[in-house]
Amino acid sequence: MKTLVCLVLSLTLMGCSSKTGKEEKALATEAFINCNFHSAVSNAELAIKHAGDDLNVSMPAWLILAKSSEILENEGAATLAYENMMHLAPGVESIDEAKDIANNFVLELAKINPEKTANCPALQG
Repeated sequence: MKTLVCLVLSLTLMGCSSKTGKEEKALATEAFINCNFHSAVSNAELAIKHAGDDLNVSMPAWLILAKSSEILENEGAATLAYENMMHLAPGVESIDEAKDIANNFVLELAKINPEKTANCPALQG
């Protein structure tokens, strides 16, 4: 009986501690705003890995991954991220459209956090 109770408790704790990617998405966003693009990429990749079907986590993470990779001049990773955005966003049919969405995302971040993005030349218009 003790073994069964321990097993059930262990499984319950594992289920409660599973990652959703929300924390990693928040960390990726913060790193992105702070002009720390390597950290933004790492956290965005983790967010995507844990997000599953949650578009509220995966789409912003793909945006951050795409723009950060583009800023870091990693065109292969940026293109892959834009292609994944195309698959997730209905009506987005080209990489140029995905890039427009990512650029608008950066503009919105600059409006929301002007004091932070002002310190990052890569995020200036």
